[in-house]
Amino acid sequence: MFPLFRILMLGGCSIAGAILAIMLKFDPFAARFRETPEFSVILIGALIGLAVGGLAIALELLLRRLSLTNMAVVAAGLIIGAAVASGVSYMQVLLPDYVKENLDERYRAYVKIVTIALYAVFTYLGAIVAVRGRKEFSIFLPRFGAGRTPSLTPLLIDTSAIIDGRVLELYKVGFLRNKIILPEFVLRELQLVSDSQVPLTRTKGRRGLEILKRLQDSPEIQVEVTSVDFPDLRDVDDKLMKLAKEISASILTTDFNLEQVAKIQQIGVLNVFALVNALKAPFIPGERFTLQIVKEGSETNQGVGFLDDGTMIVISNARPYIGQRVEIELVSMIQGASGRMFFAEVAREKEPQAADRGYRGPDRRRA
Repeated sequence: MFPLFRILMLGGCSIAGAILAIMLKFDPFAARFRETPEFSVILIGALIGLAVGGLAIALELLLRRLSLTNMAVVAAGLIIGAAVASGVSYMQVLLPDYVKENLDERYRAYVKIVTIALYAVFTYLGAIVAVRGRKEFSIFLPRFGAGRTPSLTPLLIDTSAIIDGRVLELYKVGFLRNKIILPEFVLRELQLVSDSQVPLTRTKGRRGLEILKRLQDSPEIQVEVTSVDFPDLRDVDDKLMKLAKEISASILTTDFNLEQVAKIQQIGVLNVFALVNALKAPFIPGERFTLQIVKEGSETNQGVGFLDDGTMIVISNARPYIGQRVEIELVSMIQGASGRMFFAEVAREKEPQAADRGYRGPDRRRA
């Protein structure tokens, strides 16, 4: 849609330039243009209009890197700077009348140049000070925040959180109500993943696209796609963090490394894995429950089982019970960045129903 608007902009400016050129040719105050051929006047006017339209499009592409918040702050700074410059330049009115009458034309020209310089300096300073102190602007506008509920921080969602899919359930149960902002560069990365030649990677990408479609179709979830990009940055994570700074948003992810780098840069991060780990039941040494032993462990005579949420439990002396449900007793736990892993042992009362082939079970006399 934007290319169509740009084409219409260029065409409209060219036509407007040609019409203004014709009007100028027949204007009584532009007698010197009357001898110029009409076709040349139209062509020159159209080219000038085309150049103006191209300049406007170039300015629009330059402003794409600025968020709406920053643009509003810069505009406010320019207005304040212009007001200060106007007040300073108005000081010449305080001069006595006899001094004004004796001022020659040369001095008045100097005053105009100084006035222009004042406007340039103060508008520049106003814009710079406003950008640096944009967080303090809310102090000067307290009425806009009165009587309103504080808005939730928008969430920039990355590819890993989309593919994970649990973000959809978090919104459905009401734990998250924030507005989701989906950058186009994240969408492009998700498309590349879904077009991968590796079957598993391609399946993950297509799952992510399906989850994203369900997020957009959900009436209680607000999803906004933004075209803001940073061509000078190549890594998607770097673009996410810079955009989060620009719009004062948090990042929703499952990437542990991205979470740590963002925290160093003082960017808010919500890690779905961290939430899942926080909601897991607390570990109690000595707790007993039954578990299916599904495979051998890496060490001798070990067995491995899994909880419903995928947490792995390594059980000592459990190799004879592979394929059976046995009662185990928790011994210890390791908490890592990707989750928890439990270590347990078979409850002493429990004996194997049938030993594996070629394996001599534990000496019953020792029990």
